[in-house]
Formats: sequence, C-alpha cells, structure tokens
Amino acid sequence: MPSEHEEATIPTRITHFLHDSLVTGAQAALTTFSTGVVHIHDMQAQMAPLMREGRAFRGIVNGVHVRLTSAGNAAVTKVTMRICADAAGDFTLVPDTEADLVAGITTASAKCVAFKVDLPLHQILEVSGNLYLFIKVDANTGGPVFAQSCITWGE
Repeated sequence: MPSEHEEATIPTRITHFLHDSLVTGAQAALTTFSTGVVHIHDMQAQMAPLMREGRAFRGIVNGVHVRLTSAGNAAVTKVTMRICADAAGDFTLVPDTEADLVAGITTASAKCVAFKVDLPLHQILEVSGNLYLFIKVDANTGGPVFAQSCITWGE
C-alpha cells in the first residue's frame, strides 16, 4: 500500500473480445449491386442477451471474407463489397471496396477474397443489430455464386 505521498499505480489491461458472423447462401453474383445478392449478418448473435436487447450494433469491423463457388470462368477476377445498415442498401457504412479473387489450389472454381476494414461502426438509423453485406463481381459469366461470408469484429 502506497504512503500518502506516493501515487498508486494500477496496471492497465485492455481486453478485446473478438466475434465472427458467418453466413452461407447461394445467390448468383451479379455485376451490379442488388438487394437479392446480400448476406445479412446478425452482429449481436454472440453477445450476452442483456447487451444486445434493443440496442444498435457498435463495434470495430476487422475484416470480411467472401467465398464464391461456381466461379471457374477466368473472367471473374474481382469482388467489390459494400456494408450497409439497411436491407435496401441505402445507408452505407463501409463504402465500395474491391479486391482480387484467389482461386483454390485444387478447385479453380472455388474463389475467395479477404478485406481488411478496421473501422468502428455504429448503427444510427436501424437498431436491428444486422449488417448487410452486398457484393458484385467484375464478370458473371460462368455463374459465380455468393456462397459464404464472414465478418469478424471486436468490441
């Protein structure tokens, strides 16, 4: 215990809780954004019920992973993603971000991409706790399918 002339030092400890939201689907990827090509991520599903009830999502989105299937055509090389707070895609939280697709080693039609976001997000219009991940591809020949996405985030 410090004397009255000494300052007490309290060790600082910063803890980050990491979460992920994994969504699977089977929407045909298009060359334009569409409300039919979206994955709805419940960002509060892993939080304690008292923390999520009736509250907007607040957190730091670290990254986004997108997996396409049936994307064997060589013309499909890029994915652009957008994260919105609403299902209509009108309230953008993370603007359009493009990345190159990488084909699987043994299955060339399985392609994936990763985006680094590192952006604190706060839903100010809707209080659903959902984020809407829209994607578009640079070519839809060969029928690429928006098969899976994962948003990782911290609080």
